[in-house]
Amino acid sequence: MLTQQSFSRLTLSLDIVKRISGGLLDGYHELAIVKHEIDLCDTLTIENAPAIEVECNIAAVPRDRRNLCWQAIELVRSECAIKQCARVTLQKKIPVMGGLAGGSSNAAATLELCNRLWRLGLTRDKLCELGRKLGMDVPYYFFGNTVLDTEAGGTIRPVETNIALDFILVLPSFGVETREAYARLDYSKLNSHAARTGSMLDAFVRNDARGVIKEIHNDFEASVFAEHPRLRTIKQTLLELGCLNAGMSGSGSTIFGIAKSRRHAQEIQRRLEFISLVAASKLAS
Repeated sequence: MLTQQSFSRLTLSLDIVKRISGGLLDGYHELAIVKHEIDLCDTLTIENAPAIEVECNIAAVPRDRRNLCWQAIELVRSECAIKQCARVTLQKKIPVMGGLAGGSSNAAATLELCNRLWRLGLTRDKLCELGRKLGMDVPYYFFGNTVLDTEAGGTIRPVETNIALDFILVLPSFGVETREAYARLDYSKLNSHAARTGSMLDAFVRNDARGVIKEIHNDFEASVFAEHPRLRTIKQTLLELGCLNAGMSGSGSTIFGIAKSRRHAQEIQRRLEFISLVAASKLAS
């Protein structure tokens, strides 16, 4: 039996560069996302079993082939000609459908656990190749920390930084389907903040926290906020309560604020009317 933590991430900068036409990735989008790992995590345990099984403490999480952990086990068995099966027990703390990529993180952790359990010796490149078959966000988790990720563009560029930020995460009672978020995009207004993403990356390398915080943005916000105005209200509330900046993670629905310190984040949390969590950067180990 093996156990591993499965961490979440925030998207501090998200540019939708273009829609891909033609080829195997036709219809996908090339993105430019600054992903930043945080200390919010699930815990996965894996063990050999007669058949594939997924157990979870959250009723909303599927326990069949719809689950990415299940799919990860099936993928490893197929790709590596493994006859054994495995049972994954998942203790979730990462919210479901919140734009925090918890499912992708769980899938990556399952691939790593299968690699260890069955002593396959898979390299990070091979794990990334397998992960991409499960979801565009999965390969990031074999790098973690802070990266620039183009997802369907196929590039993950690690960013060396010592910046540590404190966050307040607001968790609305509803999720946002990624497909829905893409369907409502105004393509004429996309990728207009590429220079800000470059500035954020430079600030990370300089360990300039103020420079990073200043450049937070997300191309999904315009369309998602138009459909779910409550999210715009939450973002504004965080700013009014003293957050240094605020934004939406991924395609939503989680809204995050940057606090001055963990104590400040906890003070903001006490004043909020919404369900929320306090989190921080997960520094490289």
